[in-house]
Amino acid sequence: MLDSNSARLEKSWVEQAQARFDAANDALVLRTRSLLHRIVGDAAVHPRLINTLSMLEHMGSHKIMATQHGPDVDQPTLRHLAEECHHAFFMKRQAEKAAGRPLEYVPADLLAPLAARMYFQRLEAAMLRHLGNQGSAGAVYLYMSMVIEFRAVWFYSLYQHELKRHEHPMSLKRLLGEEQNHLTDMAERLEHAGELSDARVDAFVHAEHALYGRLIDALQQSVN
Repeated sequence: MLDSNSARLEKSWVEQAQARFDAANDALVLRTRSLLHRIVGDAAVHPRLINTLSMLEHMGSHKIMATQHGPDVDQPTLRHLAEECHHAFFMKRQAEKAAGRPLEYVPADLLAPLAARMYFQRLEAAMLRHLGNQGSAGAVYLYMSMVIEFRAVWFYSLYQHELKRHEHPMSLKRLLGEEQNHLTDMAERLEHAGELSDARVDAFVHAEHALYGRLIDALQQSVN
């Protein structure tokens, strides 16, 4: 672990990186808010969004388990895995509560399932192409997690705002806190491994931005 001064530096780096991420996504805020406003206000569609988010969280936990299973797996990675699994469970429980019935990860119970699944696959492929032989296997996991957490904090913050506007009982405050902690942890571990690079982060964020745009398009089409 890094000392307290280094930890504070990483927290400051994350805040600056998140600010750059937010600025790069200004043009997507209104589209996302409009889509969320429409979905949260539709009792038949909203459970499908929550279930889709559950599937994405489950896919994230599966990626961690599939790639981080060696004898050197550490406590932070296991904590990250446990919390992502809990997020998938939380979303699934909320989705089924809203729907009033069991839901599965099948097209009828999801929104834009193909685009949601491809979001993960294409982002990972873009990172592997960019890093090539220049980054360790652990760096791919850490960067993948970091960029997805940037999007999660951004998206869940907008989602929480819409839930509050609609006086919906579901709260994302705990989930948001854990995602923010993951960001700081990823930055700290990349720095400790000598892998943290602003240029890499910016390249990965750029790739993710395009993939999120595709996902939003697919979600809008699915709702329509």
